[in-house]
Amino acid sequence: MKILHLIDSSGVGGGERYLADLIRHSESTFGHHIVLPYNGPLEDVLQNQHIEYNIVSMDYRKLINSIRKLRYLINILHIDIVHTHGYRANFYGRVASLLARVKHIATIHVSLYDYLETPRYIRSIYLWVEKILSFRTSKYICISEAMKGDLLKMGIGKEKIEVIHNGVDLKVFYPHPVRDTLLKELGVYKCWPIIGTVGRMVPEKGQIYLIQAIADLKDKWPTLRCLFIGTGILHDQLKRNAKELRVDDMCIFAGVRWDIADIYPLLDLFILPSLREPFGLVLLEAMASCVPVVATDSGGPPDFIEDGFNGILVPASDSRELAVQIDNLLLHREKTTKIAQRGYETVRTNYSIQTMVEHVERVYGSVMQ
Repeated sequence: MKILHLIDSSGVGGGERYLADLIRHSESTFGHHIVLPYNGPLEDVLQNQHIEYNIVSMDYRKLINSIRKLRYLINILHIDIVHTHGYRANFYGRVASLLARVKHIATIHVSLYDYLETPRYIRSIYLWVEKILSFRTSKYICISEAMKGDLLKMGIGKEKIEVIHNGVDLKVFYPHPVRDTLLKELGVYKCWPIIGTVGRMVPEKGQIYLIQAIADLKDKWPTLRCLFIGTGILHDQLKRNAKELRVDDMCIFAGVRWDIADIYPLLDLFILPSLREPFGLVLLEAMASCVPVVATDSGGPPDFIEDGFNGILVPASDSRELAVQIDNLLLHREKTTKIAQRGYETVRTNYSIQTMVEHVERVYGSVMQ
């Protein structure tokens, strides 16, 4: 069975990593080919994993030409299913699959209702287009119950929706010793405690609330250091926020890192302060590394985090409560160690990448029957 994947970003976020992992762990009976919208960092990942790909623009000014290219790829590669990742990819993939008369599947990594940077009228157009063209989609794969709920709110029939949680490669993310050279490189050698977060620096990721929480903690924990991994449109603004709150010496902006699997084990706590997180793959990665996690209770994290048992959930945009919970976990190390161990067991038991891939491949089989 041959699958053509369309993704509307060439970055290295959760959706892109999901796709690379899906293909890398797929059974050999499936052939995968990827279409990227532009040249970007994801190309390095695909080349290292020997995954075949093409570049096809998803600029609406080149709409007709791009659809033609996609239809040509579907025909020349003898594609059975077009699998899209992202709402822009959904549009292109549906039209191309309709013209080529093949099946279409969409994975929902982010809800249209969470496009906070998109003007409301444009978001309304996206929602309308998604509803109109949904007849072409044989199955929606949602990465969390929250994403499923948003599709139901859009009027998508529940018989078309299947929730398949993200999975973690347990050979990559696991507890292992920390290298002193990495601690020195990141500027946290002999610092304690060390906390951190990973994600794009955009409004919906809520890093400002973590900075505010650090400001509340600075008198009690003056040697605390927080690693901010990632970049984005708010990078410079967040650095200014840290300086204004006089915690710039405690906040280390480390940029995009390719060695994230080695960074998790050096953290005493991992924090994900998103306003609404579609799922939270980075939480699973930290948990697989036996790091205690704190996340907001909005979106996907409640699917796999039981508050106080295998992680901590706090209200979104509540920096004071976030500071209280960080303080509590740092003070009560025995309790925190138990939470980390339960989180580790949760991921190993239920959220391996192999389990996720098996479920996706089962969907492939079902739509071809």
